[in-house]
Amino acid sequence: MKVPFFNYAARYKEDREKIKEIVYQVGTSDQFILKEHAAELEDNIRAYTGAKHAIATANGTAALTLILRAMGVGPGVDVLTPAFSFISTASTIALLGARPVFVDVDPLTGMMDPADLEARVTPKSKVVIPTHLFSVMADMAAINEVAKRNGLLVLEDSAVMLGARMQGKPAGMHGDAGLYSFFPAKPLGGIGDGAVIVTDDDELGRLCRMLRNHGQDGITRFLHHYTGYNHRMDETVAAYLVHKLKRFDSLLERRRQIGMRYDEAFAPLAPHVQVVKDAAYERVYYTYVLQAEYRDQLREYLAAREIETQVYYPRALPLQSAFAYLGHKPGDFPHAEAIPGKALALPLYAEMPDAHVEHVIETVLKFEEAVKLHA
Repeated sequence: MKVPFFNYAARYKEDREKIKEIVYQVGTSDQFILKEHAAELEDNIRAYTGAKHAIATANGTAALTLILRAMGVGPGVDVLTPAFSFISTASTIALLGARPVFVDVDPLTGMMDPADLEARVTPKSKVVIPTHLFSVMADMAAINEVAKRNGLLVLEDSAVMLGARMQGKPAGMHGDAGLYSFFPAKPLGGIGDGAVIVTDDDELGRLCRMLRNHGQDGITRFLHHYTGYNHRMDETVAAYLVHKLKRFDSLLERRRQIGMRYDEAFAPLAPHVQVVKDAAYERVYYTYVLQAEYRDQLREYLAAREIETQVYYPRALPLQSAFAYLGHKPGDFPHAEAIPGKALALPLYAEMPDAHVEHVIETVLKFEEAVKLHA
């Protein structure tokens, strides 16, 4: 039984005719970028999250760039960011001329450690970027307390967490600004890249909206108030997202069912296999990542049985070559450095058949039983 990791063919099968319809409609409309479909998506995201402002952008990295720029990040500014994350959380800081200040993470969840955050605040620190990964949320209450004590703005990187809620509030709405990514692999995956910024701050909303479109105000064309970016959303992407958002909650529920089934099956395997079972908030299962003591052997075992997996991420950010100029060395971020050797993502998507889910579970359990026999 072959179990793919993403299986885009299954994920888009239901929408085959709708996608063709959208491409034709947009292609013959003379309205290609940041027009009525993007505006409708912004309206729908505002309604879904309760955000005062929603700004459609080209992708998640563009959203991070716009928010940081609107927050005044540039040369001479430090931005605190997780040492274990996708690179965009740190690269956007560096590309704006600011300095990424890495923060270690919780050894189990992989989320930013509020205590280490406090310890790494510098006199030049202006913004903190707590990032939610996989199906786990950072401790926003504790991070916000640290931010308040130190006068920091909070950019909540909720790229994978549209639909999650913590303490009754949607993910993305716990800081000064947040964002959601619609890269095809995401829970609300588009037909191309895309993202939306959310904020209740009028000034941040105004600046992000202008900066995404060459610094124009949306009223007078070719009048540029800032040197902005071409970070606008494509109309085909927006139209498809509007369509898919209508069934988004049912897709999330199916993902939760699979994620909770994995949790139930793998929790007894501790300490050799560790999973995050956190019921303190309403989770969204993007990718399912466990930590396994014999990760590489487990991955090979699964691959031999045609179960595809992914490693998120192979190296902590401070030790990536891209950030060598910061001078970090092994041991500076012990938890963030340990996770890459153990983390393994298993297949999880809403269209995944029950038989595939059970095959993954049975195969992992068989591997663990073999490990015990040879211990």
